[in-house]
Amino acid sequence: MKRGSKTDDILSLLFMLLAVAAGICFFSAGRTVFYILGSLAVIMRIVQYILRFF
Repeated sequence: MKRGSKTDDILSLLFMLLAVAAGICFFSAGRTVFYILGSLAVIMRIVQYILRFF
């Protein structure tokens, strides 16, 4: 996957949405929801970097 491709843009958008949702849940919902969404955002970013590498 190359930087700037359609898949890369979708994964970046998904990461940003998860990160914003985690930030909102930090103040409104419980810490468990924050940890889950934050972890999913980090995993999404790691997957994106792995796909860029190969």
